[in-house]
Amino acid sequence: MKKDVIVSLVCLAGAIFLFYSLNWIDDERAQAFPRVVISIIGVLSLLLLVQTLALKSVKQAAAGDPFPWARFMIMFGLIVVYFAIMERIGFYLSAFLFFIAVTTLFGGAAKRATKAVSRVGLPLVFTGILYLLFSVLLKVQTPRGMLF
Repeated sequence: MKKDVIVSLVCLAGAIFLFYSLNWIDDERAQAFPRVVISIIGVLSLLLLVQTLALKSVKQAAAGDPFPWARFMIMFGLIVVYFAIMERIGFYLSAFLFFIAVTTLFGGAAKRATKAVSRVGLPLVFTGILYLLFSVLLKVQTPRGMLF
């Protein structure tokens, strides 16, 4: 619990510093997107702090559990593969496949059809949100592959 408080306070302080340091940028349009991202980081840090302080009486996960190195290494490998294939098959397709792999890794085995559908549906929705955000709203060029 003590680590969570320290991490949330450091992240909150960093977000506040970064938010106000954007005033050094003259162009208002260049400040907009970083301000949104930094604000989200600040809100999430504040939520972590509130959650940690409010739930200190609740038992945490067993303290003796070892660090899940296997999942960590698989996740690291997925990130490396994601970056390796992004230029070849495109940002959106690689992001979609990456999200499916991550939800499968952290979600366990799909025993019901609805869980299997959500493993594809949620990445599809999230990839659609990425498309709307980057291509439509921000008009940012993403890595183009053979399909997009």
